Amino acid sequence: DLSRFGELCAGPIDRAAVINDRLGNHPQLARWDDIGERLEAIDFHPSYHEAGRPAWESGILALQGKPGYAVLQAAYFYLLSHCGEMGHACPIVCTSGLIRALQRKGSEALQKKWLPGLLDPNYDRHLVGAQFITEVQGGSDVGANACVATPVPDQPGIWEISGEKWFCSVAHADLFLVSARPKGAADGTRGLGAFVVPRHRDDGSINGFSLRRLKDKFGTRTLPTAEIDFDHAIGYQLGAIDEGFKIIIEMVLNVSRWFNAVGSMGQVQRAYHEALTFARHRDAFGRRILDYPLVQEALAEIKTTAYAGAASNFRLSHLIDRIDTGQADDREKAVHRLLVNFNKYHTSIAASHALRSGQEIFGGNGAVESFSVLPRLYRDSLVYESWEGSHNVLCLQILKDARKYGFHEALFDYLDRELAAIRSTALQPLQMLCQTRSREVRGQFERLLAADADFAQWHIRRRIDAVAVLFQATCLLTEADWELQQGLSTDKPQVLAFFANRHLRPGYAPEDDPEYGATVAAISKD
Repeated sequence: DLSRFGELCAGPIDRAAVINDRLGNHPQLARWDDIGERLEAIDFHPSYHEAGRPAWESGILALQGKPGYAVLQAAYFYLLSHCGEMGHACPIVCTSGLIRALQRKGSEALQKKWLPGLLDPNYDRHLVGAQFITEVQGGSDVGANACVATPVPDQPGIWEISGEKWFCSVAHADLFLVSARPKGAADGTRGLGAFVVPRHRDDGSINGFSLRRLKDKFGTRTLPTAEIDFDHAIGYQLGAIDEGFKIIIEMVLNVSRWFNAVGSMGQVQRAYHEALTFARHRDAFGRRILDYPLVQEALAEIKTTAYAGAASNFRLSHLIDRIDTGQADDREKAVHRLLVNFNKYHTSIAASHALRSGQEIFGGNGAVESFSVLPRLYRDSLVYESWEGSHNVLCLQILKDARKYGFHEALFDYLDRELAAIRSTALQPLQMLCQTRSREVRGQFERLLAADADFAQWHIRRRIDAVAVLFQATCLLTEADWELQQGLSTDKPQVLAFFANRHLRPGYAPEDDPEYGATVAAISKD
């Protein structure tokens, strides 16, 4: 199934995504029909649906009908992300988060009403979900939300939602997950409720909202993102009224952060394919540019970024499966809670750097939209960096979770257990390096936690960077060990050694390594 879907991604989905991103083909706001009736709709170019139909009909969301398929979902999404966001990646992610929220916190009536449509792989019948949290006065400061929820008399669980939302991606969705504050509720995140707001009321009329305008974004341009005003829109309460923020974070935003990281690395893997192919065929000054050391080095760095990010992404997906199937203990749940933020932060930054390196290999052609997919992927990657929490917000959340709950202890213990389980003799030098660095990084992180608040904020990003690359190296080491134990041919030990030298080995200088050139050449040309 994955092989067939990969062919679709490399063929019709990618071709349609290219057409859909051409000037003039982006989504258009359609507020009224020809006779003046309100629509509050989005018009799409036919290529949008040509790209989306095989993506949705892959069954990527139908997998959520039963627990235990997060790794497979991530694999589908990884392949799809080779095509960039392409207007459908974000809707798939948002729909996934809404499914999870309804499955865990929706009433039986709400589940019966909407889950079948959200899980339906039929492109012409399926429902699309969205999450509208951000407001203009707060941005990532969700506690500043001012959108108001008023209970409908004599209709328990039904509310009227009024206010504005500032950054509403998937503006064409059928169902919106909206945060709003009941009148008289506490300030900050504690007073927020979570509500499902359908696009249309049961009689087919527009459900009390208007699309003010579509955002003119730098990236993800085929995805409609709007500013939306709600005016007594009917919303259905999700979970207890005082646990709205918890639902939004744990069941919606964490899903988006997980998928965001998977998507970032899908784009990096595409960049490696594109840049390697170009380097093989482009001649300059009498030789293929692939034969130049600087090009080889850039390709090796892109490739190791893709390998390392994929390793941490699929480990995170594995943890999600263990949690969903009831196999995870509290320590694994703590690892997941930290890792979902570590991973989203680190992979999104690494992806932007890797995509820029890929563009550099193309020279001037790397800036030409009609020549290569890389300009679009790079534009998308910058949006991915901001989605579901800016870098600073994620770092502060990690700092809070480590200081308040001590989740970092579970994370470092998890790393130590993984490293101790390595059995391949050939990997022992890398195993010992990672174990040494784990002790050092743990000590540095704990010293930071013991410092005053300002000092911790000054230096938290550097400590998070160190933990993130250590986690990726550990995941790569585990993969390499398994492949060697199975007698498989693998380049992971070589890739891991290059990654470890770049990010983990203190004082490493490539010019002092006599094997550096041969290692880079071998990694980059495969």
